[in-house]
Amino acid sequence: MWNEFEIVYEAIASGDAPGYDPYEVSIILSEAQEQILKEILETGAESNDIKSLVIGPFIEVDTATPTTAVSAMYPDSLEFNIDTTSFWAILNERLKETDVGVTVEVKPIDHDFWAANKDNPYKQPSTDRHFWRLLQAGAAGTADTLFIITGASAVHTYYTAYLDRPDPIIMPSVLEGTIIDGTSVTAGMVITGLASAYSTIIHRDVVNRAAINAAAYTKNTESFQLLKAKYSNK
Repeated sequence: MWNEFEIVYEAIASGDAPGYDPYEVSIILSEAQEQILKEILETGAESNDIKSLVIGPFIEVDTATPTTAVSAMYPDSLEFNIDTTSFWAILNERLKETDVGVTVEVKPIDHDFWAANKDNPYKQPSTDRHFWRLLQAGAAGTADTLFIITGASAVHTYYTAYLDRPDPIIMPSVLEGTIIDGTSVTAGMVITGLASAYSTIIHRDVVNRAAINAAAYTKNTESFQLLKAKYSNK
């Protein structure tokens, strides 16, 4: 991607625009990849075959058998904690109330929706429809997230389809031991880099977005310093 990035960047940047070193190109490309993936998710991760080819191979499923408690705040609701450290994006949720029960869709909602519809008989969650799910902070000092489920009589098994955080894109010649978005550059990466793990379908979009962002950063150095800090502290 290095050559493609340089060609596009030079085409859109001013003639005296500064160049970027391998580390800087790596974080700019990694940021662009995240932006493109988030845009795909916002419009439906598998809404067409192209998106399915990009996202599908990376969907993982977390299966939990949580210990539930009755919510003190939300009537007809159960709550439990799940470690969501590995969740970068949640795509779908379902649950089984019993070991032999059917899996029922869980619909993510916000607190405003809950308040506006808790007494609406036409939107009430149920086993033959779907359940509601709110998220709140989990137990202090943990990486847990509190899941609040409305409408279920029990939660035997909870399924979460999710995406893990994307691996960064790393250019060759970045110093060994450098941390980029949680990934430590190895001796092998110094020579070959780390290519995007995602389908080549989005590579041109990633390069174009990275070049646009890079041109913008030449005029906003403070934002670029914040980007460096973001990708070096994970």
